[in-house]
Amino acid sequence: MPEALKLYHAPASPNSRRVRMFLAEKGFSLPLVSIDLAAGEQHGDAYRAINPRRVVPTLVLEDGTAIGEVLAIWRYLEEAYPATPLLGTTPKDKALVTMWERRAELEGGASLSSLSRSSRTRRMASRSCSATSMQLAKSAERP
Repeated sequence: MPEALKLYHAPASPNSRRVRMFLAEKGFSLPLVSIDLAAGEQHGDAYRAINPRRVVPTLVLEDGTAIGEVLAIWRYLEEAYPATPLLGTTPKDKALVTMWERRAELEGGASLSSLSRSSRTRRMASRSCSATSMQLAKSAERP
């Protein structure tokens, strides 16, 4: 695999993980550039120049072309480096792999993603409810 390829990713990002797993299954290793989502690094000018949508992962090719969707990254790697096919070799197999990938993303990944995003909100709401419950209990104890 050419060393000129770079994968911009976030270690905890599910989509980044999917691409890293694909690379591992293909037996590839390439330079990884970590983007700190918690610090908002994806919104900075430097990353915005690479991926205007400001999402990870993004694969940057030798010529500077940026590919920023999991399935598109997989497709590029599969077509450019076909030695270990992972996305099927026949039209039927390719269609089935795409179907299952979409189902997993839409029915599983999207749910996990929204759960992950909302977990912070739930924790904050839980703390707020606990504080409110404690205040109500204290006021009920007063004569």
